[in-house]
Amino acid sequence: MALHVQEHTLLAPYSVFRIGGYARFFSAVTTAADLTEAVAFAQAEHLPVFVLGAGSNVLISDAGFPGLVIKIELQHIAVHGTTVVAGAGAMLPRIVAESVKEGLAGFEWGIGIPGTIGGSVRGNAGSFGLDVGRVLRSVTALNVENGALREFAPEECHFGYRHSYFKDDPRWIVTEACLTLHPGDPDVSRETIRKYSMHRAATQDIGAKCAGCVFKNISWDTIPGGKDGLLTAHPELRQFEQAPSLPSAYLIDRAGLKGREFGHSRISHKHANFFINAGGATATEVKGLIGVAKREVKERFGVDLVEEVHIV
Repeated sequence: MALHVQEHTLLAPYSVFRIGGYARFFSAVTTAADLTEAVAFAQAEHLPVFVLGAGSNVLISDAGFPGLVIKIELQHIAVHGTTVVAGAGAMLPRIVAESVKEGLAGFEWGIGIPGTIGGSVRGNAGSFGLDVGRVLRSVTALNVENGALREFAPEECHFGYRHSYFKDDPRWIVTEACLTLHPGDPDVSRETIRKYSMHRAATQDIGAKCAGCVFKNISWDTIPGGKDGLLTAHPELRQFEQAPSLPSAYLIDRAGLKGREFGHSRISHKHANFFINAGGATATEVKGLIGVAKREVKERFGVDLVEEVHIV
């Protein structure tokens, strides 16, 4: 099947924010062979490449993208014993459902993350104190320079908080992930999923045009002046003293920013790290609101917020 490449494609429908201008070229790929061909096309035309999964952790420029946007739609899922093999375009909730159906546990936390496994590997997505790196057995990725496929072991992925090797080296595009889960009781897993889903519904704007958390939580060792100085100046933060990081949502909330608007973008009333397209928002407006949050948190706490959302 020949590669299908579209020209002048609006990207907003492919973003959970429903924001974004036009791509010069756009191609949805369903196989590794399609992906290889798309990369070859970009090289032949000397085009920059942007890889798009579910569009759930990305803010696309109002100007769009001047090269080739590759939409990853490799969606196969196969279960072999306690191993789950998933194409990079497979959505996390679907992987959860398939694994639970096969009597496997350990991935229930992914039920509410509206992203693909490929994007989740790249950003080491996680929730409820767990993340992809903890269950990953291997990753297969395509090198955009030479078209070679390579398998990466977990230790080669250099997983960290919302980070992996694939963020550091954009030559590699994830095509497939292999997860190792463990036998479980489907009824117990379904109850766990129910509890996770109820928690999300109570604390997040389910169904809103929102890309999830805009900022990473803050590692204590990155705080200017050190942890002790911040806790002395702001005793209310001692409730997080034993946690591995300081929640950005709490800082944004304490800065009085819930409900703050910038144009048609708004900080959620439910979750202060969720920024919402309230209707007709532009990327420029969302970036303006991001700037407001960074400035006011810095002024109040002396802490620098760092974006988790990928800005194109």
